[in-house]
Amino acid sequence: MEFLLYFLVFFASVIAGFINTLAGSGSLIMLPLLIAMGLPPVVANGTNRIAVVFQSTTGLITFLKKSSIRLKNPTWIVTPSLIGALLGAYVATLVSDKFFKDFLGILMIVMLVLLLLKPEKWLKEKLTESFKEKKWYNQLGLFVVGFYGGFVQAGVGIFLLIVLVMGFEKPLKIANAYKLIIVALYALPVLLVFLWQGQADWFWGILTAIGQACGAYFAAHFAAKHPKANEWTYYLLIVVIIVSIVYFYT
Repeated sequence: MEFLLYFLVFFASVIAGFINTLAGSGSLIMLPLLIAMGLPPVVANGTNRIAVVFQSTTGLITFLKKSSIRLKNPTWIVTPSLIGALLGAYVATLVSDKFFKDFLGILMIVMLVLLLLKPEKWLKEKLTESFKEKKWYNQLGLFVVGFYGGFVQAGVGIFLLIVLVMGFEKPLKIANAYKLIIVALYALPVLLVFLWQGQADWFWGILTAIGQACGAYFAAHFAAKHPKANEWTYYLLIVVIIVSIVYFYT
């Protein structure tokens, strides 16, 4: 029975890693699962970061090896997100679990509306870079999303894609590459903040990390080579958001 439990957690981690790499919100699978395993919510939040480090690093390395996409000026996009993530991780140790849930539930509804309003921005295939990196409101958007990622992680991939596609006007495939870079770079520093506060369980963290790394590997292959990656990612985003909204309001 115990082996079956571990297997189910591992399998759920593979699915979460796949979803995280393509669309984000895989943590919406992992956080309730870790809490169901008996971890306090704040410890579940920190434990999930162990898996995020493994999954995001695996996803980024695989994507960069398999993809022909070359990114310009990543520093302008990565830096505000990293600063925001570190601040968000620290604040996460100070607020209540109820605030996590209420805040994320409202943002998910806003995000779904944004996705449905302008689908053409998500489905375009043109792989050219825009030159809006230095606009202050785009930098602010990345800082806010980075803060949120450090704060709770669940859904951060979707928020990053929204800022990169709607604000920076990146094609979804390029935006997804930037998203992988951002999360991979802030994941370890954020984990260190939670470890510093003693809010992580290594056993569940390592088990779910291996599963999410496997899921990220498969997803990165798919994202780099699939001819309809934009379309699949867009519809997956919508499904994940709807499921997330149902989860938070039931």
